[in-house]
Amino acid sequence: MVTGWEMKALLVLALIVFAAATALAYGHADVAAGVRDAVAHTSWPTEPTALLISGSALIGLGGALRRFTV
Repeated sequence: MVTGWEMKALLVLALIVFAAATALAYGHADVAAGVRDAVAHTSWPTEPTALLISGSALIGLGGALRRFTV
C-alpha cells in the first residue's frame, strides 16, 4: 500500500517529467538541436535510452528489496 508521502513524491516526479517533456516539445529549435547534438556525440546512439532503462530497473530493484526484506 502506498503511503501519503510516497504518493506526493510520485506526483512531484510525474510533474517534473511532464514539465521537462513540455519544455522540450514546445521549446525553441536551438534546445532541440542541443539535445540532438548531445545524443549524436554519445558513443552509441541508444545510450540515453539504455541509461534510463537501467536506472529505472535499479530503482525498482531497490524498492523491491526495501519492501520485501525482513
